[in-house]
Amino acid sequence: MTHGRFERRLFLKIAALGAGLAAAADMHADGPASIESRGTRDKAAPVTYWMHGFGGDTPADTAQALRDAGFHTVVAGGAAVIEAVHAAGMESWVCGSGFPLVRDTDELKSVDITGAPQIWFGSGSPCCREIRLASLASYAEMVKTQGIQGILVDGVRFASPASGLMPFLTDFSIHAEQCALERGFDFGLMKHDVERFHRDLTGQEASALQLARRFATPSGLLEWLTRYPGLLEWFRFRRAYTTEHFRALSEIIHGAKLRMGIYIFTPSLAPLVGQSYADLRDVADVFAPMIYRNYPTHPGPACLNWELAEIPGELGLAGTPYEAEVMTSMLAWAGFADLNIEPRVDAVKTSLPPEAVGQETQRARNLIGADKELAPIIYIDDPLMADTARLVREGGADGINFFVFKEDWATLVGPAVSS
Repeated sequence: MTHGRFERRLFLKIAALGAGLAAAADMHADGPASIESRGTRDKAAPVTYWMHGFGGDTPADTAQALRDAGFHTVVAGGAAVIEAVHAAGMESWVCGSGFPLVRDTDELKSVDITGAPQIWFGSGSPCCREIRLASLASYAEMVKTQGIQGILVDGVRFASPASGLMPFLTDFSIHAEQCALERGFDFGLMKHDVERFHRDLTGQEASALQLARRFATPSGLLEWLTRYPGLLEWFRFRRAYTTEHFRALSEIIHGAKLRMGIYIFTPSLAPLVGQSYADLRDVADVFAPMIYRNYPTHPGPACLNWELAEIPGELGLAGTPYEAEVMTSMLAWAGFADLNIEPRVDAVKTSLPPEAVGQETQRARNLIGADKELAPIIYIDDPLMADTARLVREGGADGINFFVFKEDWATLVGPAVSS
């Protein structure tokens, strides 16, 4: 296995692009939250509030209003915004992407089990060398941004169920094959068993229903997985590869004396896309699980409601006699069996209860330990915001991040910050 070589090899190849790291380090060293000066957060301190995005006609007025409402950090770029955020006494972070499709050509895209190219979340193949290098180079430039205290990394992953069944069942491109072989993974076995999994899902009704029944219990799922070693190999490859890329980004971000946060899938979903809380514990300074319970817009990647309901909906389960049984199994698999959730595709697509957000927060805290900063990001337009925010706090969060800035943000976050 050669899991550790990729990050060093690629990082050295873009060293020239990162020549400004030393200067960037000096630029940020005197900031209010440089990595050396900021210790473990006082657990007795109040929860901090983050806003993802920024708006308004006058940056100074918006920033001061956010500060007056109790906000601590703004995640948004632009010199005028960063200056206004600092002047108001808040921290300024920016957000970077994962594996964007740098050229619209099939040769850079992920490939599904049928050989068809797939685009998900605007991304190409995570394994494509050109895309990997472009990702690293973008962060080497981003760390030079004046006045920021940290960078939140988003999109470093493989496709998720919310993007649809076939995008999820990737990447089997020549790029992925090469990366798998270099790291000692059995690419042929992965593809063989992912194809079998696809047949189970899309084959005869009885086969799909039997699969759902196995998913309903840990013992049933474990027994089923033992018959599909290539599926486990596929998940292991996804995890090893994304962890390598996160580590390469950590060298860039921490090398500039900035803090590194990760917009990460929830604990119940992260293993599907190659993200591991355990692997990233020594990489990230801030974990920001994306725990959106009622995101309204399709496809809704990372959103609990869409991630759990998209594939059952795509398979045509809504309105069928076995819809309730399949959705009950899906909810049990995600660890939500004890919550009062109507087991229908459309109901789950609409929303999950605030308790699901609280549970995922607690799971994240258990995975990262007490010494890591945890600031889940939740959807800002939540009719049950008071309950959702309370359960995030009770789940062990140090902060709450809101996605995304809206003109009526003060009204929307009021029930959270006032409590």
